[in-house]
Amino acid sequence: MNRRNWLKISALLTAGAYTGTAYAMQTGCYFPVSDLPKDWLRLGSNENPYGCSPKVMEAMQTALKECNRYPNYDALIQKIAAHHQVAAEQICITAGSSEALALAAIAFARNPSQNIVTAKPTFNVFPDVAERLGVTRIDIPLTAEKVIDLNKMATAVNSQTAAVYVCNPNNPTGTKVETDALHNFVQEIAKRTVVVIDEVYHDFINAPSLIPKTTANPNLVVIRSFSKVYGLAGMRIGYAVAHADTVKKMQALISRPGITISQAGVAAAMAALDDPAFVQMSVTKNKESQQVLYNYLNQAKIRYIPSYANLVYFSLDGFAPTYLKDMQARKVIVREIDDYGQRWCRVSMGTPEEMQQFVEILKTMRS
Repeated sequence: MNRRNWLKISALLTAGAYTGTAYAMQTGCYFPVSDLPKDWLRLGSNENPYGCSPKVMEAMQTALKECNRYPNYDALIQKIAAHHQVAAEQICITAGSSEALALAAIAFARNPSQNIVTAKPTFNVFPDVAERLGVTRIDIPLTAEKVIDLNKMATAVNSQTAAVYVCNPNNPTGTKVETDALHNFVQEIAKRTVVVIDEVYHDFINAPSLIPKTTANPNLVVIRSFSKVYGLAGMRIGYAVAHADTVKKMQALISRPGITISQAGVAAAMAALDDPAFVQMSVTKNKESQQVLYNYLNQAKIRYIPSYANLVYFSLDGFAPTYLKDMQARKVIVREIDDYGQRWCRVSMGTPEEMQQFVEILKTMRS
């Protein structure tokens, strides 16, 4: 690695730019709304509107008694490993999925002579960190149905490709790729380069994870988070699952591994894995909320994309250019996406009652 590239990495690490909320706020993928009045509709960050499991809350309160001590990750690592039936050496605990994605980019996509292949639009942390390190970014447009185009991504991979990034289900569109196609894609592309699969929204779909394939494949990294279905976005807990040797490369970039998550965070993650009923409730209620919005969008003939995540992506054709500002004036936080010149809204799912409130507001805004 040349000195210039090392300085770029050092600057990212020193500034904390690759970690969790600090990085996300810099890149615009996070909107800090925790200080908003309670009457606002917070539908912009794909959070769980039901909070976290009561078991998790109890575990965090107990853990606060040890807040004067640094946390021990060992039990959490063992629990996550057992949950996914992999070795503990394959788990890299991080401050949310954003840190895991950034670590992967810095570990495997930091040579300016290389490129990465990604979809667009998609979650931007991995490609953005690589780009900031001087790596060329090759964006592959989604299909007409807003699905990641694996065939075109595979065609774009060449001898200079350092890594390929696939977010599945995808954020911001909520679409998923067909399981066999994705597994075949990974099997072939991972022979040539690193493949990073972002499974942050995997709990919302009924499909096999790629995590089992990491045991024997050093070129596969799978990213997970407790921020979405588990309702722990504010606790900043994520992790990467990869081959043991791959995990070592990522952990080598953490200056003080083991102290980036709080005692309460460790306890929360442990308890979250012990409450599958809460996860199922969240998934079921998410579908109810989506249906409330679908009903209106169908009635109003507004194009939308069927979603496999806790969000819905719909076209802003017919809405004023000031849509985002107009929403904020009505105390609603959503995201507007520039999708190759077309305007789309990504709205996170609140409760069914909140989504009905959103629908009533939406009715007043279309020209």
